[in-house]
Amino acid sequence: YVEKVHFDGGTISGVEGERLSFDDVRFKDVSFSRSALQSAEFVDVVFDTCDFSNVNFQNAVFHRCEFINSKLTGADFANAKMGHILFNECDGRYINFSFSGMKEVDFVACNLTDGDFYECGFKAVRFSVCKMDSINLSETDLKGVDLSDSTYGQIEVTLTKLAGCIVSKEQAIGFARVLGLSVNED
Repeated sequence: YVEKVHFDGGTISGVEGERLSFDDVRFKDVSFSRSALQSAEFVDVVFDTCDFSNVNFQNAVFHRCEFINSKLTGADFANAKMGHILFNECDGRYINFSFSGMKEVDFVACNLTDGDFYECGFKAVRFSVCKMDSINLSETDLKGVDLSDSTYGQIEVTLTKLAGCIVSKEQAIGFARVLGLSVNED
């Protein structure tokens, strides 16, 4: 159990531990290379300019946490539980959130290219000005999710789970074309 600590710089390498708990902790400029933190719990934790490339967070729990300007390339959050989380200006290419539960989660100005959000449970999840090319949102209910100011060339969704998703006019035209509709743009 780690509580009320500030880590500034350095590397936490090769950490493997289930049942680790972090409460009211701040990590700044820390690399978590080759770590496996599955089933760990993070409450009131700030990760500022950290490197989580390919870190295993499967089955972890995050509550009231912030990821700021951090590298999350290939990080695995499968089956994670997240509540009241901010991802701000993070590099999340190839990130995996499959089967995760997310409540009150904000992605702001993040690169989520090739990310996997397969069969996630979304409640009040927001994407604001994110890069989402080739993202997988299959089997995830997108009702109320606003993608309108994020960009993507391709996106994978389940049509029956798309109802209520908020998209821009241009994105709606793209979806219409995928459905086989001919769009008169005059």
